[in-house]
Amino acid sequence: MFSFKRGKKRQSGLVSIHVSESGVAIASSHGANASKLAFAELFSGTPDTAAPAITAALDKANLTGMRCSLVLSGGEYQLLLVEAPEVPANEMKEALLWRVKDLIQYPTDDALLDYFELPEDAFRGRGQMLYVVVAQRSTVEKRIAWVESLGLTPAYVDIPEMALLNLVEEVCDNEAGTAVLYLDDKSSFLNILSGSSLYLTRALASGSPAALESTVLDLQRSMDYFESQIGKPPCVRILLLPLQVGETALMRELRENLGADVQSFDLADSIASEISLTIELQQHCLLAIAGALRVETRSKG
Repeated sequence: MFSFKRGKKRQSGLVSIHVSESGVAIASSHGANASKLAFAELFSGTPDTAAPAITAALDKANLTGMRCSLVLSGGEYQLLLVEAPEVPANEMKEALLWRVKDLIQYPTDDALLDYFELPEDAFRGRGQMLYVVVAQRSTVEKRIAWVESLGLTPAYVDIPEMALLNLVEEVCDNEAGTAVLYLDDKSSFLNILSGSSLYLTRALASGSPAALESTVLDLQRSMDYFESQIGKPPCVRILLLPLQVGETALMRELRENLGADVQSFDLADSIASEISLTIELQQHCLLAIAGALRVETRSKG
């Protein structure tokens, strides 16, 4: 159920769920091409303890039965950059599973795997590389069964790195690079885009204030790699998500050390919403909101 292909057309209404240590975040979209956020809420507790409150809220908001995108949490999958095997497309997943089998902690027959490609100019004459996403099938299937128990219809399984593109692609349409920094105490990551296309993604050790120096260094190294090895124009802008409260120490450090325009990304400036996009809501529900505004694949032909 992984699906990482990108497009321009949004889904015709979608509920999205993201589970974190803060609780269970639920969001939904509707309207023309499902481009408007209609609902977002954080439910405290674990998936099981929060289920009754979630079910009641879904019923009240007339969301029962809708298609659902499940955005996995940081510890529920691995994202690996590997060289693409020279095999036909219909054999790619099997070949990739063989290639990463020593990097996962469970049997390959319990692995759920998919991949996404990078733009053709991301390699500069080197062999083609792919990002491989692998998760434990039994874990994902348990979460899918839980989604079904809420009265929703599972349609997609996504990861934060790709879900976030639903929010930032349109504002990263310049050829010059944009670094998108998602901050979380447990699982921060960095995406670097050019012309709305993802060229580089990597996990960061931490996005907490205590790790400020290492975060700045990680970002600097990634931006240097993007320019020197991938051959793209320098990153001129750094977007921080979720929305930060005022001018943070990290923002000051990034601005002083990296010479880029540093902005805290406010959803209220970029998406249509029927609900108030408070700072607290954005900080707790950002990935669920990103999943709800999923972009559909382009039609063929």
